[in-house]
Amino acid sequence: MGESGGLRGWGGRKKCAVRRALESAVTQLPTIVLYDGWCSLCSNSAAKLRTLDNNREILKLVNFRDHPELIETHNLDPAQVRRVMHAITPEGTVLTAMDALRHAMTRVGRGWMIAWTNLPILRTICNKLYLILANNRHRWFSRHHCT
Repeated sequence: MGESGGLRGWGGRKKCAVRRALESAVTQLPTIVLYDGWCSLCSNSAAKLRTLDNNREILKLVNFRDHPELIETHNLDPAQVRRVMHAITPEGTVLTAMDALRHAMTRVGRGWMIAWTNLPILRTICNKLYLILANNRHRWFSRHHCT
């Protein structure tokens, strides 16, 4: 309980305060959500997320066709980006498909609306349904014909 104990305790609190400040700064950065602007379903989903964001800039919704440099900057597979939604978290983690949607909804405070899609058995089913929808979206919902 000498002097070193007090210093050790103070240093620990200082590290925790610094860690909290850094974590807070990271979570204040937006999540980048890449979507396909040629797909009306994707564009409508992005518009809904933009509305839920309510100008808080928690999400940065980007039509990847208007900003192809983001694909290269984040070392993403262009074919995969064309196939499913991608979210790049403030920490730099890349999430795809349902995981990207779950993360975006959580960031805007609506994760509870789709939390059920992450339950053990339902997660597998919802992920597969997302991929079926993603693979057929141009045929079912597209404004443009693309390859």
